[in-house]
Formats: sequence, C-alpha cells, structure tokens
Amino acid sequence: MTTYLFASIWLISGVVCLAIAKRRHVRTSTRSTMLLSLLGPFAIPLVLAAKPDYAPPARQR
Repeated sequence: MTTYLFASIWLISGVVCLAIAKRRHVRTSTRSTMLLSLLGPFAIPLVLAAKPDYAPPARQR
C-alpha cells in the first residue's frame, strides 16, 4: 500500500510541475519532462526557478 502512496505523490508532483511550467510559459522539451518525472517532488523548486520564455505584458487599467 505504501508503494502506491509514493507512486501517486510522484505522479501528482509531475503533473503539478508541468502545470506550473505551462502557466509560467517555460518551454518544456522531452528531456526536461523526463528529468522532472525522475526528480518527482524535488523538481517543483526547479520549475519555479526557471526563466520564462518571454516577459508577460504589463496589466493596463
């Protein structure tokens, strides 16, 4: 049972990493996706530290 718990945490963190990368407009490649899946929960800070491809436009009022 504990194996399923660890595997589900690993998979959920991978999905969270890809969602954060997509929202921050970080370019994802196959190599980076595989690295994120291998690092699991430890990859979330790496995704947050990654530079976006472009700066989002400033909000106008």
